[in-house]
Amino acid sequence: MAGVLQNVNIPQAETKRKGAGFTRVGIWGFHGGDPQDNWSFEIKEGHRLHSIRVGHGDDEILSLGFTTEYRGALSLSNIYGPDGGETTLVTFDSDEELVGIQASSRILGRGTVISSLSFQTNKNTHGPFGRIAGPVFSLPWNNGSLVGFYGKYSILGGLIEDIGVHLKPYWEIVNVGTWGALWNRPQTLWSFQLDQNERLDVITIIRKDGIESLRFNTSEKVDDRSGGGVYIADNVVLDADEEIIGISGTIGAYPTRQVVLSSISFKTNKKTHGPFGDVKGDPFTVSWDDGSFAGLYGLQGSYINTIGVYLRASN
Repeated sequence: MAGVLQNVNIPQAETKRKGAGFTRVGIWGFHGGDPQDNWSFEIKEGHRLHSIRVGHGDDEILSLGFTTEYRGALSLSNIYGPDGGETTLVTFDSDEELVGIQASSRILGRGTVISSLSFQTNKNTHGPFGRIAGPVFSLPWNNGSLVGFYGKYSILGGLIEDIGVHLKPYWEIVNVGTWGALWNRPQTLWSFQLDQNERLDVITIIRKDGIESLRFNTSEKVDDRSGGGVYIADNVVLDADEEIIGISGTIGAYPTRQVVLSSISFKTNKKTHGPFGDVKGDPFTVSWDDGSFAGLYGLQGSYINTIGVYLRASN
């Protein structure tokens, strides 16, 4: 139904200085009942990702290993996760870089594991490795670069259970997303970005069949401009010490065949607000480090058709 939208003229963040650090996006997956080890791989400054070694079974990712290149010399990382199964080496061209990943997870015992993994670059899609055996998540990005992966793997089961990415903005902000699809009628770009020292106080969600619009730091009255039906306005008022650390939602299709944002939730460091709207269609979810949220953007017709997130380097 709904796909990941990329390679369109999305609104870019207003940035002036290069980010010194990166932000962690994810993780996806859930803790199982077995003992786990944390793993983290970071690409050193000036190095490029040469290849990824994927150990996989029929429907699980067993292990990951990474090779970087610097001035013609190759450096190998540790193998994260017990070795085994089939091994595939994904080698990238010198002008090829990752711009997104896609994975699925499945239930195993008392937890979940990553069952498949794909790597999308500016030239190709590598994968899927393993098998798509459960819910799928997609993470595209632009205006930034991949500088590593992290997650957890099961010590006893020998499986990758969680995965996330380290992203470094080319400047100060990285664009993560969007989720949704183009609509065959006129659409406009929408963008909300927080200033460096600005905080988000109020989110107003205007909805009917789907999410009609989002407003920030305002609670103004919403009128039914179309004259057809009743719009609902929900206000999310954030505490002084509350900040957004994730969003989730669903992308659904309506009888007009328009693909829209049908529901949305906002996760903070204190609670989850929502879902607002009709929870139907293809789900998406993304989370990030505390202090990284810098705004939202996307495309809008009569409803919001796509949504993405601005994230600021936080370390």
